[in-house]
Amino acid sequence: MDMNFDVNKIFQNRLATSMGLDKYQYIIEQVGKTDVSKDADFQRVFNGFYIVRRNLEWRKIYYELFEQVKNGFPTFASILIHLYECTGNVEPSFSSKMLASIFPDKPIWDRYVVNNLNIQLDGASKREKLENAIALYTTMEKWYEDFLQTDKAKECIEVFDRVLPDYNRISKIKKIDSILWSIR
Repeated sequence: MDMNFDVNKIFQNRLATSMGLDKYQYIIEQVGKTDVSKDADFQRVFNGFYIVRRNLEWRKIYYELFEQVKNGFPTFASILIHLYECTGNVEPSFSSKMLASIFPDKPIWDRYVVNNLNIQLDGASKREKLENAIALYTTMEKWYEDFLQTDKAKECIEVFDRVLPDYNRISKIKKIDSILWSIR
């Protein structure tokens, strides 16, 4: 057996795969290159990475909106409201995932991340939840903005870049997000 292998590379690849960074990087690279409303491979990777378990009708609405807005200036609120109007569901998580795929410096609303940030969506009606989700996402953006100024954030990014050098082009917010997501 040839014992000429790079141990650091092996561990980096295993860690990156366990964090889904290879899939994430594919998504970010492909968003601008493909028609996301028609590209089955893109949708398969996106659905797998973000655990999209919605029916075909919902996914059609989602990916058509994604393609429609990806070259513009969508906001979390505009995506959330559009999905609500078309599906009747308040979808902060999937709205943020679309937005962060277009603008990688935007945070992702993920159950592990919001749990670590002590954010909870509540409201008596869907309309209240919709309004609260918009306010909470603004709170989340502010948290990231403030946290990125701290020594702890700098340490997190430094360690991320040292351990995962092939992924150092990933946004600072995504690096922090990946760490928060890993804290279960």
